[in-house]
Amino acid sequence: MSNLTIRMDPQEKLALAAWAEMKGESVTEYIKRLIASDMAAGSPQARAAAWYRENASALSDEAQVIERDGVPGSHLAMNYPGRNE
Repeated sequence: MSNLTIRMDPQEKLALAAWAEMKGESVTEYIKRLIASDMAAGSPQARAAAWYRENASALSDEAQVIERDGVPGSHLAMNYPGRNE
């Protein structure tokens, strides 16, 4: 087996490590599992379904936060003056 080096921004790397830890895996295990599941899925629809299964709980959590607190920053967008104002 060969090694794979992924270069990324340090903040992104910390976020990825935190996400993998939430899943109970190392970053390496998490990336390997994502790649393996993506390669095993054939069509774009199957890959999308696999991605959804992987992230369904996070999407549900995010939806609950939006339902409870609204869309982050929407108060700024709703109250920002238009071009003609």
